[in-house]
Amino acid sequence: MASHRGFRNLQPLILGLAAVFFGPVVGHTRADTVTMKNGIVYRCQGAPDRDNTLVYMWDGLKRIVVRDSKIDRISADNSFRTGELFKLDQPLVVHGLNMPKDVISVQTSAWNEKGRRRFRYVGSRLGKPISMEQAIIEMTPYRVKFRGIDGSWLGTLSTSTVPREVLVGLLGRVDHGNQAERERAVRFEIEAGWYAEARQGLDALIHDFPDPELRERATNARTFIAQAAAMQRRAEIDIRRRAQQHHKADELLKSLNENGLTTEFQTEIRNLSRKVDDQHRDDQDLLAQVQTLAADLSASSREFWKKPLLEVVQALKDAPDAVRGRFDALRTASAASSTKPQERFALAMSGYVVGSDAATSDLNTAETLWKARELLQEYLSSSDPGVRADRIVSLNALPLPGPADEPEVIRKLDGLTRIANNLLPPLRSDQALKAADRTITHRVLDDDNAEPTEYAVHLPPEYNPLFSYPTIVALHDGRGPRTAIDWWAHEADRRGYIVIAPQYNLTGQPPDYRYTPSEHASVELSLRDARRRYAIDSDRVFVGGQLIGGNMAWDYGLAHPDLFAGAVVVSGLPAKYIPRYLNNHEHLPIYYVTGDLAPASTELIFGTYLKPRILKAWDITYVEYNRRGLEDLPEEIVPIFDWMDKHRREPVLKSFSAVSARESDNRFFGVVIREFAPGRTTAPEAVEMLGQNLNPASFKFSVSSTSGVCRIDNTSGIKRLDVWLSPKQFDFKRKVSVRINGKTIKGQDKLDIATMLEDLRVRGDRQQLYWHRVVVE
Repeated sequence: MASHRGFRNLQPLILGLAAVFFGPVVGHTRADTVTMKNGIVYRCQGAPDRDNTLVYMWDGLKRIVVRDSKIDRISADNSFRTGELFKLDQPLVVHGLNMPKDVISVQTSAWNEKGRRRFRYVGSRLGKPISMEQAIIEMTPYRVKFRGIDGSWLGTLSTSTVPREVLVGLLGRVDHGNQAERERAVRFEIEAGWYAEARQGLDALIHDFPDPELRERATNARTFIAQAAAMQRRAEIDIRRRAQQHHKADELLKSLNENGLTTEFQTEIRNLSRKVDDQHRDDQDLLAQVQTLAADLSASSREFWKKPLLEVVQALKDAPDAVRGRFDALRTASAASSTKPQERFALAMSGYVVGSDAATSDLNTAETLWKARELLQEYLSSSDPGVRADRIVSLNALPLPGPADEPEVIRKLDGLTRIANNLLPPLRSDQALKAADRTITHRVLDDDNAEPTEYAVHLPPEYNPLFSYPTIVALHDGRGPRTAIDWWAHEADRRGYIVIAPQYNLTGQPPDYRYTPSEHASVELSLRDARRRYAIDSDRVFVGGQLIGGNMAWDYGLAHPDLFAGAVVVSGLPAKYIPRYLNNHEHLPIYYVTGDLAPASTELIFGTYLKPRILKAWDITYVEYNRRGLEDLPEEIVPIFDWMDKHRREPVLKSFSAVSARESDNRFFGVVIREFAPGRTTAPEAVEMLGQNLNPASFKFSVSSTSGVCRIDNTSGIKRLDVWLSPKQFDFKRKVSVRINGKTIKGQDKLDIATMLEDLRVRGDRQQLYWHRVVVE
């Protein structure tokens, strides 16, 4: 089973210690731990199955399929314990079990205090709703088994999907006069990581059974529970640090002061606390140093630096972890006694703007960089073409620094690129931070559509625009953006992700996804607008959705692979354009989740569509839940974030192939199709269910940075295109050429900053900057 929480890695230890204090735990079995090369860990029941290069892992709830080349190591653990098992008596009206072959449109009520719920589904082969009451009949700390009371069903769920209070109440059904059963209930709670409940159960157990031997064991158990709870919080500290929630992490660290923890653990906590305190003192020293250097400036210099200094000081106070690295050049210079105070101040202030590796010790040059930053900010935030044109003129007049042997335009492009990389969002505001749940709805700026695009955005705790946040573009299941926010928000908060939920349905439109360019435009406009308002890490943006939203996430991700680090599809079906676009997965990782009772899950989706691409060693993870239908599978949310945490976008590729059969699907890693040949794009309503009648346009792209040549070959169905070239691909001090089907394109425009800045303003992607556009007619 994938590691759902940081403390899950501690569970073998927890199980072993629980056995020491309360006796042996039932359910011994072999389990293998599979560690992927990207660091994700899966814990399987038994050894993984192999089919040549495919590896199938089973954890008792689902199977995960990956390519063997993605695995780092497999470790056997013959001492794995499945945990305490409790069987429950529930009334049964229907005893025969004839499970349906496919299940869609699942609806469930909440589990009640008796461990029962209402369940409704539609079998696609029957076409009519089936309703029943289901009841939990077995439970372990990791999974529960349930069956239909008045209908045919037998299935399993993750224990985490059932409210804890329900399961604790069911544990309370044990015979209160049976000491062994009461001990098993406490052990169950320990194994599940429910330490507060375990303490309460242990205290009640001692009260009801005044047995000296039990009391002695319970004393040891209290120590163990305190240690396990502390280890759980310790693991959470690391998660919160990675989420850039340093106040929460410090709060958790201060809470780890209980008596009775092991000496080794206490030493670790003291060392960690000392490290945090030392870092805080270093940050305070850095802040004081910058302020002291500013005080030593001449009176004529102080006036200009007053406003920039206020910003830098506030940044060092509010988010030192976000900006600390920008002052590395200052630290290096401070160690050299020959560096003058004014030079050190220049290094500090310029490093804040362009990064430490481009910092300058010349105060006049540092001032120029701040002026350029302000002009760039004004350009990116203005909707007035006249204002933007004026800012371009002003930027061109500024002598930005750089090597003397570089052309001036290269120095300007490089300097503005560095400034953009360190710039705050141009349209930032604290409006969402004032919302009760950090969620607000925006209308896209400068949207000329008859019905302007709207989207909801949800910010993580301790959001600060100086940091850069991973983001999930959450596509709703037909019930609106707030439902998408609700599905993702809890774990997104914990991991430090921004959630963007576009409203892709038009007013009065049925709650469905229709594969239209209009729907695609709503997502792209929302993401572009959000980039201008919020500190989004464009190399860690994911698209995801469930059910109808899963259909769209799959389709949209394949149609716009250069936007995302990966796609998450939960119970999405492959229709229309998806089957013809599947090869775009070569550079778009996908995490696909479904149930084995969902239509076409194993045969078509896995067997025909995903398995051949897994065999190519593409980054594809297939997850299939046992005896589950076409449903939103909320228990998979934590493994999904585990997967996303390990992925980043490839912003610049050396080579790729692309296909497109829709007008909106026109941009692929800097190649923009401006005009398709007749018959190569098909309106969604005319596309057959699996895209059999599509005749997509296609091309192959490759680039050689050493020779400075970009090649686009095997073009088919394309009449006009643009090629955007990145400084990550080419050294623009040398000649750069573009060849289309072997023919070198003549008459490229000269480099200029206006082209780069307008593309940056429109797309808002400060990590995927292009310096030059070649127009191919």
